[in-house]
Amino acid sequence: MRQLKRIIVGHDLEAGGESALRSALALANRCAATIRLVHVIEPLDAYQRISHPLTSPFTLEEISQKIGARLQSLVASPELAHLQVEYEVRRGKRFADLLIAARAWQADLIVVGGTSRIEEPLLGSTSERILRKALVPVMVAKKPLSSTAKTFLVPTDFSACARKATEAALLLAKSFSARIIFFHALDLAASYSIAYAHELGVSVPIPPPTPEELEPEWEDFLSGLPLDKVDWEKYTEQGQAAAAIVPRAKHIQAGMIVMVTHGRSGLPHMLLGSVAEKVVRGASCPVLTVRPEAFQFEMP
Repeated sequence: MRQLKRIIVGHDLEAGGESALRSALALANRCAATIRLVHVIEPLDAYQRISHPLTSPFTLEEISQKIGARLQSLVASPELAHLQVEYEVRRGKRFADLLIAARAWQADLIVVGGTSRIEEPLLGSTSERILRKALVPVMVAKKPLSSTAKTFLVPTDFSACARKATEAALLLAKSFSARIIFFHALDLAASYSIAYAHELGVSVPIPPPTPEELEPEWEDFLSGLPLDKVDWEKYTEQGQAAAAIVPRAKHIQAGMIVMVTHGRSGLPHMLLGSVAEKVVRGASCPVLTVRPEAFQFEMP
């Protein structure tokens, strides 16, 4: 497993970028990681420059220099002086160039700010696109991750994919001396079998398991995890996943949610959506997502 040594921060020089930077600082202070601030300038197309009379009079080169100066000032601030912090200004599409920068720098984690407003509902916000496409873990922070966070919520569906996110959460929890709350949402909507549809002419409803019947699933999922030095609890609650995770995080005052994302795109994503993306939209605390294919990191 890879150590958490390189953290890319997508910094837009606004409130979202500040939340991302402070969240990265909370992690970097605990693992001596290097931070790289990346700001992406999206050049306007010709028709956009014509239709926007208040477009900046500066050239892209001048804008890049001004933004570089602001990032340099951030890097030189006393708050960052004890860490190794770099910065980079790029031109292109925000989500694409952040991913390119992360891959080129071999980052272990991407941290971006979140927004509470509905943004680009059909295509998704920059943070959601990064969450969907990144091959490394992604943290979306609407507000900064506290350096004293003491409770992490870890949703699980008992899959091998969720186990990988759980391993990352445990490593972080040990570093923060935090408590882990494992959480499973039990959707009581009936599922259906088609095994005998040709004989019966109808699909057969399958009753959902009861919380008691899920105990073997919990035992299998938790077995083998390094829980000996971690304060942890487990909960099962009725409801659809995203709709249950967000209020549970609020109820326990979670400092962070750590969960898996399958990174769907295209038609399946449009039809089904992503539980992780719904949680990111609804949660007020930072959300760390780990894809099954993602590189794993460990705290030193």
